[in-house]
Amino acid sequence: MTSSSGPAPSALRCWLGLAGFYATTFATLGAYMVFFPGWLKSAGEFSADELSVVLAAQTIARTGFGPFWAHRVDRAGGPRGILVALAFASVAAFALFGVRAGMGFAFVAALLFGSVYSPMFPIVDGAAMQAASERGFAYGRLRLCGSVSYLVIVVGLGQCLDRFGHGIVFPVLLATMAAMAVSSLALARAPVRPVAERERAPWWQPLRSRPFVLLLLATAAIQGSHATFYNLSTIHWLDHGISKTWASVLWAEGILAEIVLFAFARETVDRLRPTTLLLVGGGAAVVRWCVVAVTTSVPLLLATNWLHALSFGCTYLGALRALERRVPAHQRATAQGLLGAANSGLGMVVCGVLGGVLYERWEGRAFFTMAAFAALGAGLAFQLRRMADQPRIATSSAASPKPE
Repeated sequence: MTSSSGPAPSALRCWLGLAGFYATTFATLGAYMVFFPGWLKSAGEFSADELSVVLAAQTIARTGFGPFWAHRVDRAGGPRGILVALAFASVAAFALFGVRAGMGFAFVAALLFGSVYSPMFPIVDGAAMQAASERGFAYGRLRLCGSVSYLVIVVGLGQCLDRFGHGIVFPVLLATMAAMAVSSLALARAPVRPVAERERAPWWQPLRSRPFVLLLLATAAIQGSHATFYNLSTIHWLDHGISKTWASVLWAEGILAEIVLFAFARETVDRLRPTTLLLVGGGAAVVRWCVVAVTTSVPLLLATNWLHALSFGCTYLGALRALERRVPAHQRATAQGLLGAANSGLGMVVCGVLGGVLYERWEGRAFFTMAAFAALGAGLAFQLRRMADQPRIATSSAASPKPE
């Protein structure tokens, strides 16, 4: 990627480009996470454990390719060119799911899709946080565009499913991915850092830091505990008499809670230490999964689903804030990629596959295992808090540590 020879883009131009990309990527994510497992199960006639294995292929790919693409961003000095390439490649990879050739082919398609689609999220998060810091706008409210888009697609597509069935999911996903690819072209061209400012450190350098590894493990356990919910909650609810409309409402409620959190993050949770956010997120996840494990009562699920703002939102912000405070800019994309690989890679694979196997035997009680993972993550976050006086995560330059 080469630097633009013209003037730096305005703050508004930068914000609009990122907002549009967030909106289209999260519309895709909403349709994929909530409805794609059901479509894939019906189209491929997979069992719950087979479905979990296929879906885990995406996260396996992200684990391997996420740090690679993120490190390429640090080496290139900017994210735009890589994001454009990954967005268009995602459309082509996802189209392979339309070929119904059994579990093996679906697994390969998921690997290809995960190697190009999933790595975009930590890259754009890193770009957005840096732009927000440099341009003075609130990251939480920029990320809000993605959450609102997610909410709209979940509610809208849920209504369509009651009328048209699961067959509509695949073409809708292709359409949102095409929009995502087009929106990537509107991302502003940020000035590329000079070569002298790009440290040629290997991608694994942050892993030499014990606090960084502990951060990865803590967030992987908490965010990974969501895997069974993402993969099987809709199927679980439908099998126990909850309508597609109410299943969509339950998903939408969690995203609405997330929207509120991001809208007011600057005035509320942004004032908390990163490890405090992780502890809140882990504790909320324990409560949430215990409730999902014991009931399919819609009123009870509605009463606790707002905890998504804490179980996901606080964990997500806590991890990003930790990186922002303790990783230098020229290594931040690499660190984001490693964090993404841990959260949506290692954590999701382990919890997703285990959850699928246990669900086949225990049904809803499988969520108790996810509560145990969330508790483990909270314990690791507490240990990280005790190490707040450790040196900077990335060892390339010195700086006084900030509280975790």
